[in-house]
Amino acid sequence: MLEVGLFFIIEIFCCATALIIDEPSLKNLFVIDVIMAIATILFFGYRWKENKTILKWPAFSLIKLLTFIGITIIASIGVSYSVDFLNRVVFEKQMGFYSIFAFHQYGTYLMFLSVALYPAIFEELAYRGYLMQTLLKVVDEKEAIYISSILFFIIHFSLVSVFWLLPFALFLGWLRIKTKTIWYGVFIHFFFNLTACVLDIAPLSDIIKLLF
Repeated sequence: MLEVGLFFIIEIFCCATALIIDEPSLKNLFVIDVIMAIATILFFGYRWKENKTILKWPAFSLIKLLTFIGITIIASIGVSYSVDFLNRVVFEKQMGFYSIFAFHQYGTYLMFLSVALYPAIFEELAYRGYLMQTLLKVVDEKEAIYISSILFFIIHFSLVSVFWLLPFALFLGWLRIKTKTIWYGVFIHFFFNLTACVLDIAPLSDIIKLLF
């Protein structure tokens, strides 16, 4: 468990650093993302023979994947509007992903990479991959799901997000155990965050008009 503790200390340090920086920038964000990605790869690769099994995709089902993606998009829309409502009405502030990327020529694409693709790969590799595999050596499956989900929630430093973030993590943990792969979780995580990013750029009504 000392190994897990060291990994989590690195995660906490990086996430806390990102929060306390007075003026967040793309450069700072990039450096922190790279450090966390390298840490994840090193810890995951340290026990490669044990961990590589979850990179396989046994009993892949396209129908199941598409169903998960569809439900994920709907859930993300609901969460995005709920969080926006809480921020405006309860906390009297507006928060979004795009502001830090807006000035850049390729800001939209950078936001998709940083907010959607990066977490989908490296957070799943870290929490439903390395961390859960390590925990399963000392606790049962249910406890591994609970512990990894709580740690995942903690690193986001957002108490108000407990109503959706913790259930989301618990579901991803359960799915990882059930399917014996992280890949369903990677796609779910990606489309959840991607939907939130798109809604941050354009209202849902505008997107519907564009599509139909």
